[in-house]
Amino acid sequence: MKIRFTPDSSRDIDSGWERAWQAGRVDLAALTATDLRYGFFDYPVDFTVDGHAFLAGTRTPLVDIMFTVGRSLHGLRTEGSAEIDFTENTYVIRLERAGDQVRFTASYGSPTPPPRCSLDAYTAEARSFVTGGVEYLERHHPHWPGTRRWPPCGNWRTPPRPDCPATPGADRRTGPSPR
Repeated sequence: MKIRFTPDSSRDIDSGWERAWQAGRVDLAALTATDLRYGFFDYPVDFTVDGHAFLAGTRTPLVDIMFTVGRSLHGLRTEGSAEIDFTENTYVIRLERAGDQVRFTASYGSPTPPPRCSLDAYTAEARSFVTGGVEYLERHHPHWPGTRRWPPCGNWRTPPRPDCPATPGADRRTGPSPR
């Protein structure tokens, strides 16, 4: 069981935003959740179970797959099944709990018998993947308000201060500029 991503800074920003990003006009804190989830950080993801690579040769929006992988843990725990789906295409990875094992199938290209791993192995790998993704984004985009490296904007423990550029009505020029 392995879930890993390979960062590619040339794919951090959706092509429609590239010029504005290079000119320093993109404020990640001002983007919608939809933009961040589907339009940025498009990286190769290695999702391999029992020797089968489910996402071979694809690039996946990192925030989107982090969300769906994290959400799958809840579905497995509460319903015994879950799906990892992708907004940009119809591919779906289905997870089904069978005792202390998780069986993986996909909307197409699944081997027979379905790959499987222990629930504990999947849980550990999924948590590591999501945590690693968040830490990578914090480390490589420290100007992103809301991360621990931009204190005026707070983080998961502290609320934003009035001088945070992400606070409505704040002077955006007070925040750091992208790269």
